Amino acid sequence: MGRAYDIAERMRAGNEKPIVKIDEDHSFKINTGKSAVLYINAVSRDKEKDEFEIMDDIIRAALGQEGLDYIAEQDMPMANIALIVNVIMAAIADVPLEEVEDVEQEKSQKKSPKRIK
Repeated sequence: MGRAYDIAERMRAGNEKPIVKIDEDHSFKINTGKSAVLYINAVSRDKEKDEFEIMDDIIRAALGQEGLDYIAEQDMPMANIALIVNVIMAAIADVPLEEVEDVEQEKSQKKSPKRIK
């Protein structure tokens, strides 16, 4: 008889959605399902959208319209919105937030012109 692989517990754990806690009263489940991830991937590559539209689309896909509306109502600094997007990307990739932040920092350093001394 061949091997049997029981992945039921892993599947059950994998189906639990990660949560981002924005403040003491507001937490949102992050949609890490395949359709949301495919949409976020397409939006991230859309050259016709500016970075603000892309961030809004990512937040809407991952946290829902309610999450996007709440974040918009708070008039948060861009750094905080970028942090929320990084949390979403970390949840999708199932990696620590710091790993996503390191990648983003490397990208921004490549885009920044080097200073002449």
